Amino acid sequence: MKKSFSIAGRIVGQGQSCYVIAEAGVNHNNDFELGKRLIDTAAESGADAIKFQSYEAGKIATRSAPRYWIEPDDPRGTQWDTFDRLDKLPRESFARLIEHARERRITAFSTPFDDEAVDILAALDMPAFKIASADLTCSPLVERVARVGRPVILSTGTCTLAEIEEALGIFERAGNDEVVLLHCTLKYPCPPEGVNLRMMEHLMRVFPGVPVGLSDHSLGIAVSTAAVALGACMIEKHYTVDKTLPGSPDHRLSIDPGEMRALVAAIREVEQALGKEQKGVEPLEREAHLYARRSVTSVAAIQRGARIERSMLTYKRPGTGISPRFFDLVVGRVARVEIPADTTITWEMV
Repeated sequence: MKKSFSIAGRIVGQGQSCYVIAEAGVNHNNDFELGKRLIDTAAESGADAIKFQSYEAGKIATRSAPRYWIEPDDPRGTQWDTFDRLDKLPRESFARLIEHARERRITAFSTPFDDEAVDILAALDMPAFKIASADLTCSPLVERVARVGRPVILSTGTCTLAEIEEALGIFERAGNDEVVLLHCTLKYPCPPEGVNLRMMEHLMRVFPGVPVGLSDHSLGIAVSTAAVALGACMIEKHYTVDKTLPGSPDHRLSIDPGEMRALVAAIREVEQALGKEQKGVEPLEREAHLYARRSVTSVAAIQRGARIERSMLTYKRPGTGISPRFFDLVVGRVARVEIPADTTITWEMV
């Protein structure tokens, strides 16, 4: 597997600036204009990409499949009820959304949930594909995506390490070595104690050649920001233009444009703060290095030729003289010059 590769000209992976995905899913509510607003605001917020979901209710779930999320307005509904409500965006409208994203210079791609969706997205020249956590073990679908030959983002919620390894094997056999693993807890919303960011670090150790990031289902932006500090090369975050919108149950779980701008800004600030694995005097510390440290200092005037005693010395700022590390080396020496009281002592003086 490659440690880094390109998605639509943007290098992603280990050692690269974090790739931020606004996960719009079906928050377009089957409305083309709302889809455009999602794209426009995501681009203006600084996200690198916007991602949608491509499915048909009858191909993803039986009519009786229980939900694993809560919809307060329809507490007894099934997965099929939700999917059937949100799979009505015409194919032509989706194609126009992808073209609009290109015009806005934000990368757009989607998660396919069936074989036909894979083929449609491939025909639309998607620069990357996403496989949802729940489909990591759906080997036929994974293999179909792998054989398209585009970079793939693979969420790992509910999965074991053995299942992740098996999925990566499908990509290797298909000759596709451009895969990002996203740590994920498949719970909407996910409380902080359920995120388990350290699992992301574990994935890095177990699969050292594969880039690792986070698909964040928690509320707010704190967890995603922390993930970048731990080395996440990619962040995926549910996104909407308005959390109060009806339709998709994801609206209330998503971040809005203001929060996305704050998230991107926080991520870039963390990246600047991470720095390098090297300890020494930083250029920004030069003045502090000189003036905040201390030097051996005379307590009272010391006559020229006098043998210096410990009682004659203390240590004060600035640090432009002899370091207090060498305090005992100064004691017992002879003063070469007259040293006034409260003077920073240098080696030339003794």
